[in-house]
Amino acid sequence: MTSRQKKLKLLSKNRKSRFYSIYACAHNNAVELLSEAEVLFEKKKYARAYFLAFTGLEEISKSQLAADVWTGFIKEDNFRKHYANHNRKIGRVKWVSLDAEDYIDLEDEKYIVIKIPSVKKRIKALYVDVKPNDISLPKDIISREEAKSLIHTLRVAIERIIVMKEYYGHQIGTKGFMK
Repeated sequence: MTSRQKKLKLLSKNRKSRFYSIYACAHNNAVELLSEAEVLFEKKKYARAYFLAFTGLEEISKSQLAADVWTGFIKEDNFRKHYANHNRKIGRVKWVSLDAEDYIDLEDEKYIVIKIPSVKKRIKALYVDVKPNDISLPKDIISREEAKSLIHTLRVAIERIIVMKEYYGHQIGTKGFMK
């Protein structure tokens, strides 16, 4: 093996380990975003809680994409294609909305209504919406139930990933739990 080939192999190995770091950092950030969304929810700041929970789901998507590169399940260019696009990232975690539907809200004693999150709703959770004959505030658009639902969805995503990795011993990334 030539010196150049050795350097390229080392560079490739370092690049791969970088994806493990992205996986871990994005996952940990999602956990922090969940915690912060819960604090805001308790303070009745539902729009901002929704925004943080949505962002947490995007971080879960990013972490799983990075894990899939690290395990060799997808190529790096596929990560780059999805990582910078909000719609693609949130599309990759639609599975958790389905998983989150099976829970009863003990406080309200009914099933939690889960909606697939949309980027448009995320934007409306943060910005005043100006239309020709109307102005909408984020707090008027995002309800308590929507914020609670999305926080619950993020919590389920984190739980599913941890259980599959820690309890069942599956590898990290979507190949480990989306069979």
